[in-house]
Amino acid sequence: MKPNLSKTNVISFSRKTTVLKYQYRLGNFFILRTDSIKDLGVLIDSKLHFHQHVDILFSQTMKLLGLIRTITFSFSTLDSLLMLYTALIRSKLEYASVVWNSITNTDSSKLERIQRKFAALCHNRFFKDIDYHYFSILDKLNLQTLDVRRRHIDALFLINVFRGTTYCSSVLDAVGLRVPSRNIRNFSTFSCSFSRCPTARCVVAANFVCELVDIFSKSSLSLNCLV
Repeated sequence: MKPNLSKTNVISFSRKTTVLKYQYRLGNFFILRTDSIKDLGVLIDSKLHFHQHVDILFSQTMKLLGLIRTITFSFSTLDSLLMLYTALIRSKLEYASVVWNSITNTDSSKLERIQRKFAALCHNRFFKDIDYHYFSILDKLNLQTLDVRRRHIDALFLINVFRGTTYCSSVLDAVGLRVPSRNIRNFSTFSCSFSRCPTARCVVAANFVCELVDIFSKSSLSLNCLV
């Protein structure tokens, strides 16, 4: 089977200023080099900053929010509006977030603007009698900030790997259960052999969740159990 050269690209991952780039060739054809590539719906850039992925998410969800604002103008119930938001918008903002959640605070705030606009929309339609405060509206809507939900998704992923419901051998190689030889003040459940990696980020999130939830006593865990 011959590869499709028009769909074949080369990308090098590095955060160095100067990167050694070799011109790869397949037969008599040179393979095109790119700085970003889309894999399973996630746009991965060569420096793993995910700025482009956040920009695309922001653009797509802003358009969807505008559509929801238009088609729900005559809606009289808040539940229908919430259902559309969680199904069409929040699901996009959380898709594969374990992969790209190492984004900057600026990008995180940019995504949070989507939910802020939705909260303002709900306030203008259903809570006009109270002053607008983002977090108070979230309480009334029974929603959490997107940043908190992404951290809970990180924690749930790591916990499910240890419970055997999700398979990821690389995580099991890097993470272990903490069993201190003496009583100490650090009650963290998990430890990671690396300090700056997505797995370490998931460990921090899981240790925070373990302080609030007994993850080993429940027969099944879902995101709702953590939030």
